[in-house]
Amino acid sequence: MNNINDALQYVDNLIFEKTGRYLTSIQEAILTGVWQRQKYHQIAENFYCSESHVKKEAAKLWKQLGETLDEDINKNNLRSKLERKYRITQGDNFGYSVQFNEGNIHICDQILINDKKQTNSLRNNNQFQIIDLTKAPNLRCNYGRSLELSTLKEWIENKTRLI
Repeated sequence: MNNINDALQYVDNLIFEKTGRYLTSIQEAILTGVWQRQKYHQIAENFYCSESHVKKEAAKLWKQLGETLDEDINKNNLRSKLERKYRITQGDNFGYSVQFNEGNIHICDQILINDKKQTNSLRNNNQFQIIDLTKAPNLRCNYGRSLELSTLKEWIENKTRLI
C-alpha cells in the first residue's frame, strides 16, 4: 500500500463488500488524518466539525473495520493492520484464485499443466514455477481466518476436487 489513496480505496472496497455502502466523507477524513498521524482535534479542524463528533464517528469506523477485517482496530494500529491485510490479499493467498481450465490448474497466476511435453517446455523456459505446499509452514493457531474457513466449507459442500 503506497499511499493514502490506496488505503482509502482498499477500505472503501472492504466496507462496501460488508455493508453495501461506501465510506462517508467524515470516515474518509478520519482515515486520512489517522494515516497522516493527526490527532482527532486536527482532523476536526480540517473537516470543520467538533472533536467529539470525529471521536464518535471514528469509534463507529473502528468497530466496522474491526468486524470486516476480523481484527481489533483503533487509530494507533490502523496503518499496520491495513498494510498487513492488504499484503495478504495481494498475493500471499492460495485460496482466492484457484481455477480449473481444460485440465490445467491455475493457482495465484501459477499454471500446473497435465500435459508432460508442455510442462517440460514451460519449465525449461522458466515461464512458471511449481508450488510445493509440503514446504508450507505448520500453523499452530488459527487467527483471523473466518473468510478462508467459510471458503473451504463451501468448497467441501460443493465437492470441489482440489482444496
